[in-house]
Parts: sequence; C-alpha cells; structure tokens
Amino acid sequence: MKFSPKRVLLGVLGAFAVWNLNLSPAQAWWETGHMITAQIAYDNLRPEVRSRADKLIAWLDNSEPDVGRRHFVPVSVWMDDTKARGLYAFNEWHYINIPYNPEGLAVTKDALSTNIVTVVETMAKTLSNPKASDFEKAFALRILLHLFGDIHQPYHAVGRISHTHPEGDLGGNRTLLAHHDYRNVHAFWDSTAALYPEVKATQWRDKIPAMSTELQKRFPRDAWSARMGFAPMAWAEESYKLAVRYGYKPLESELNQVEPASKLTPDYIREAQQICAERLALGGYRLAELLNASL
Repeated sequence: MKFSPKRVLLGVLGAFAVWNLNLSPAQAWWETGHMITAQIAYDNLRPEVRSRADKLIAWLDNSEPDVGRRHFVPVSVWMDDTKARGLYAFNEWHYINIPYNPEGLAVTKDALSTNIVTVVETMAKTLSNPKASDFEKAFALRILLHLFGDIHQPYHAVGRISHTHPEGDLGGNRTLLAHHDYRNVHAFWDSTAALYPEVKATQWRDKIPAMSTELQKRFPRDAWSARMGFAPMAWAEESYKLAVRYGYKPLESELNQVEPASKLTPDYIREAQQICAERLALGGYRLAELLNASL
C-alpha cells in the first residue's frame, strides 16, 4: 500500500504526512481547561482590547440560550455546546491528527484540507481584517477562544497508527485504559489529567478565576517570552511531541493489546498534570498576545 499524494509536510517533524481521519475526537480539555485558558487570556488583555472583546462576545449573545454562559470565559466552550445541540459542521476544526506510526505501517488516508491549524490561521486573519464585519469578527473570536485550548491539548494533534488501529486511534479515543474514571487516553488528558475538578460553564465565576491566578503565578508569562508569536503549526507540533513522549511511549508495551492498557501509574499522572498545567497557561498567554495585536 502506498502513501497518498495528498500530504502536509511538517518542518520540525520531518517529511511525513498529516492525516486527519474523517472522525472527530472528543472535545478537548472539557469545560474546566477551556475556561482556565480563556480566563488567563482575559486577564492579560489590555483594557481597551478587553472592552472590544466583550462587545464582540455580546454581539452573538443570542447564539447561546443560557445567559450564564455569555461571558468571554464560558464562551470558550461555545463550540462544544453547539456540537452538543446537534451542529456538527465544525467537527474537523478541532484537531489535526499528525500520525504517530511506531510500527512503520503504510498509511492511506487523505489529509483533510481543513483542520485546527488552517482554521486558527483563517480566523486570526479575519479578526485583524479591517474590512471584516462585526459579525465575522465576533464569530472568529468565539472559534479562536475554543481552538486555542484545543491546539494546546496534546491529544488533539496526534493519531497513533498500529495493527490494532491501522486508520489511527482518533487522538487516543480508541486507546483504552483500565481506569475507573477515564475510558481512554484522550479522556484522561481532556480532564487535565485529573489536575482540576470539573467546573460547569454556568459556575465559572466560583472557581475559574482562582485556578487561573494560581497558574499564572506558577508559570509567569515573562518566563515564556521566547515562546510567544503566532505559529499554529508549531503549536500543533509541540502538542504532538508531548503526546508521543509523555502520553504514548510510557504505555508502549501494552498499546497493541486488545484489552485496555494498565491503570496509569502515579509517575505518569504527575507528568501529565505538569504538562497540562503548562499547556493551559501557554495557550492563554498566546491567545492574549493575538487579541492584543488584532483587536
């Protein structure tokens, strides 16, 4: 079997294809993680930019039936909310399944032309376009609020190819775990590796600001100044490498088994929690930088 000619070449990762399987992984970060990233971004906006962002969020208030979810922070889960209400048109926008192929199997899936990287690039251009309407900018902002969380979740940038899953494991959704809380690897990482309790969007004011403040103290933005700049493909590559090194490889000996992998070890969980915390903060800082430059 030969590789399809439709390929997206990666710089850092070398010349191999990016295959986006025509199936969507589960939503990333769940509500808690998305809102932490959004809160960090909001905290780092200049006052005049925050005001413009608030107005753009309000422009599409009627797209969210729940009044309690209409602030900048809970709007970060709007894309998942619309999906839960039956709007599936944006499924492929949430991820880019860069193949992790440790067995060197032939891959025959075509690369989708639309993925999280292309959408983030498009929406960022819309946000800074002086000719764009308020509606277009309001829509772009809602998409970016969510996808900056997704692109920093390691398992939204990878798909493991194996004899067990020759078409990929859908960002870890098909890689099962013998764990009482998390059925698969993707769900475990979505939960921020159990670092934070689940917070519903309607309750964000009670816990999210404090969680975000703690993360910003732990990971000051100034320490990451060299990692700023708008580079969605590079961010996806970061996520891919983290998923492979810290997500898949520690489980490698069991990943090809039909039965679920063993229960996650304490060391695995600690490492994953550290990575999740860093990615939540980094996503927030990068989003703030984009908005400060665009609005």
